[in-house]
Amino acid sequence: MTLALCVAFSTQANSATPEATPALKSALADNGLLTDITIAGDTIVAVGERGHVIYSEDGTNWQQANVPVNVLLTSVSFKNESLGFATGHDATLLRTNDAGRNWEIVNYQPELDKPLLSVGVSGDYAVAVGAYGLYWQSNDAGNTWTASFHDELLIEDDRLFLEEIKEYEPENYESEKQFLLPHFNNVLVGEDTWYMVGEAGFYATSSNQGEDWEIKETEYFGSYFSIGGNSEQLMLAGLRGNAFLTDVSLQQWQPLPVPVPATINSMAQLDGVTYLFANSGNVFTVSGNQVSQKLFADGKAVMAGVVFKQRLILATEAGIKSVELSDLPK
Repeated sequence: MTLALCVAFSTQANSATPEATPALKSALADNGLLTDITIAGDTIVAVGERGHVIYSEDGTNWQQANVPVNVLLTSVSFKNESLGFATGHDATLLRTNDAGRNWEIVNYQPELDKPLLSVGVSGDYAVAVGAYGLYWQSNDAGNTWTASFHDELLIEDDRLFLEEIKEYEPENYESEKQFLLPHFNNVLVGEDTWYMVGEAGFYATSSNQGEDWEIKETEYFGSYFSIGGNSEQLMLAGLRGNAFLTDVSLQQWQPLPVPVPATINSMAQLDGVTYLFANSGNVFTVSGNQVSQKLFADGKAVMAGVVFKQRLILATEAGIKSVELSDLPK
């Protein structure tokens, strides 16, 4: 059973949060820490430190967007070529209607002291997740959002503990549940099945558009930071280069032979090839069960990437980087 919080909000109602300070314009925005990158139509959009959002139509020349917060942004995803969402620290959720050039606040709560870490979009559904089980969902293309506490994802002892608290000490229920769920590090909103991964081997799926979630076992207990795939095959990746591949129908996870133990931050997939973006300057290319390595000499963490005009455009610890697909090891 999912206990939905009595919290619903709209982009209109929260767009004028007085505590927020806008991101400062910086000529070095494309050289600082960038945490995620995606494509909206013909525009590449990347997010990162100090509320920086940058965009480009060629992958070379970048401009900085107008952003109403100056917190670390963690994820960005688009429904179509214009409507998109970004997440960040201080439970920040942002929305854009012009391919990332201008952003508005959907939610900003420094008092929670919890980051939102990932946002996924499919059709009119959008889901934002984060630390200690933060979970917000929209079923109307981001016009309104509902925050939910998914107690079905608790371990059994914690679930029983909360039931007892709710019955005998209801005044302490809200405070007791704040830190019981794991960090939800990444969400993938598919057409039929949705997926979440997180700390301590957490992996869960939903087959009813996020109404309920079910924990799945993978026999790995380190943190996962990324999940990708399709209706036939899934891949999980996370700490120290641990990555696993499965046939969806079998759910038998096979480890991938990643050549070095570099934490994998995210992945991108195109035409049967998966690119894993990792710490210490590593990009891994996965084709079938074979993994090859591209190492950048500066050793800076590669946080995310997209394929654009036969190049990988990368969001890294040191800003934007680019590499030709033909230069990657086969």
